[in-house]
Amino acid sequence: MKTIYVKDWQFDRLPEPVCAAIGNFDGVHLGHQKLIEECKRHGLKSAVLTFYPHPSVFLKKIPNYPLITPLEHKLDILSRMGIDYCIIVDFNDEVAKKSKEEFIEAIQFMNIQSCVCGYDFTFGRKAEGTIADLSKHFEFYEVKKFVLEDVRVSSTYIRELLSIGEMKQTARMLGRLFSIRGKIIYGSQQGRLLGFPTANIDYTRYFLPANGVYFVSVALDHVIHHGMCNIGNNPTFNYTEKRRLEVYIFGLDEDIYGQTIEVFFHEKIRPECQFPSKEALIEQLKKDRITCYELSKDLNFTK
Repeated sequence: MKTIYVKDWQFDRLPEPVCAAIGNFDGVHLGHQKLIEECKRHGLKSAVLTFYPHPSVFLKKIPNYPLITPLEHKLDILSRMGIDYCIIVDFNDEVAKKSKEEFIEAIQFMNIQSCVCGYDFTFGRKAEGTIADLSKHFEFYEVKKFVLEDVRVSSTYIRELLSIGEMKQTARMLGRLFSIRGKIIYGSQQGRLLGFPTANIDYTRYFLPANGVYFVSVALDHVIHHGMCNIGNNPTFNYTEKRRLEVYIFGLDEDIYGQTIEVFFHEKIRPECQFPSKEALIEQLKKDRITCYELSKDLNFTK
């Protein structure tokens, strides 16, 4: 997949005509995947045209807005889907002021001949452009809302699921396990003192699931391990205002600081709790480890 970054509304013409799926694609969930597969069906090279940062985030001035799939992760998923081009438009004040006519002229210039959009897609200044406007200028394919288990699949709904730690339903909506990538950084070392050494993950701009303990798999140096993960503020020892993402990896006892890890969430096993003593916490962690071991026995997991 060739990635093209568009800055200052300066578009280069693609060397060949393309069919482009247009949207924001946070999460690249089943609804997004339906758009992308539709894009690949029409005989042209395929493209995804997206925006960074997300327009609504930029316009509402939300700092450090958490994402289901930050840009690099999203690009990796799109590449594995077999997309030929990904066009990332740097969304700023100038872009926000562009009229729907200017938007249409720009993508026509880019050699986009066909468009695929969701039924509720809007574009241009104050979201004045609709799919009806696009259909006047392009061979246009509208994708209806994607419903699974009587629920419309959307990034908003997936965030709601993550916020309560409902990982199995999240996986169904994404079509894959929810995962977080990040570098392993130094933490408080409290886990090692408790007999459960953990990898502290710099989760950057990811949307974190609810506080609690999770059964997870991790990809580290191209090897899959199982483990348990805690998300939260460490209320028993070493409380922190910023939530932490820490993983205890089964059978791994080596220096992995500075390495990049991907954590795949299978199931939440309990909420984060404050314990009356160090000993009570250790006893609960032992029970959590047994629970996660049992869950991992019949798991045949690959990325």
